[in-house]
Amino acid sequence: MKWLLMATSIICGALGQLFMKAGMQSVGALAAFFPALQSGSVSTEQWFGVLWVMAGIVCYGIAMLVWIYVLGHFELSVAYPLLSVGYILVYLGAVLWPRIGESFTLGKTAGIVLIMLGVALVATPTKANNHE
Repeated sequence: MKWLLMATSIICGALGQLFMKAGMQSVGALAAFFPALQSGSVSTEQWFGVLWVMAGIVCYGIAMLVWIYVLGHFELSVAYPLLSVGYILVYLGAVLWPRIGESFTLGKTAGIVLIMLGVALVATPTKANNHE
């Protein structure tokens, strides 16, 4: 159960980032959005962007609440590095979700592979932390 909650926190955090990014692509620069809001000239696309941003904030809030539970059930030296799995999910989401459409590069992918290796090293049980 604790591993499922760890995964929930990581996934919600990653979704929060992706939703906020998707929303801000529709909202545009805040320096231009707020005057448009004051004058009543915000487009439908921008309002949908605001909804994406709000969904991202909700996901982030859920991730934080679940994370508080996770901290009570994992060693911090194990739990915190596992959050880096979120980097992998955000990269994949940003590349695969057409709404964001970021580029796939060898350098970014190599960095993700290194993160995965680090997570595997941290998550591998040792005699000292077999109680996990």
